[in-house]
Formats: sequence, C-alpha cells, structure tokens
Amino acid sequence: MNPLALELDRIVGQLDPETAILLERTVRDALALVDRRTDRSAVEDALGYPAGYFTATAGSFADEPLEVPTEPPLPTRESW
Repeated sequence: MNPLALELDRIVGQLDPETAILLERTVRDALALVDRRTDRSAVEDALGYPAGYFTATAGSFADEPLEVPTEPPLPTRESW
C-alpha cells in the first residue's frame, strides 16, 4: 500500500462507524469523479462528444419512417 492508503486505513480504523462510513463515501465519490474526468478526456472529440459517436449512429434511423404527430389545437382565451 502507498502512504496515503495506509494513513486513510489508520484514520478509518480510529473513527466511529458512522463517521468512517461518511469518510469512505467521500473518498469513493472523489475517486469516481477523477475516473469520470479521466475517461471522458480520453474518449471525447474536440467538441466534447464521445469519440466515434456520429459515425456509430449515422443512419441508425434510415429504415424507420419518421411521423410527425398532429398537434392539439391551441387553447382559446377570453379577450381582455
């Protein structure tokens, strides 16, 4: 284990259970945030879209008929 992990393990061992759970949850949230940022930057294009998104989805509705539903009539209001 690295020094930070050892220190964290020592501190968690000294805390009451409720506080230990809160600390563990905070550390897990921080790790998840770092993972999301690392993963996103590695697979995004210059505009922030996932790499390959448009080439993977292009033409996916080519054989599907697109139907525009009829809009309901607008409500009528009394004059002022």
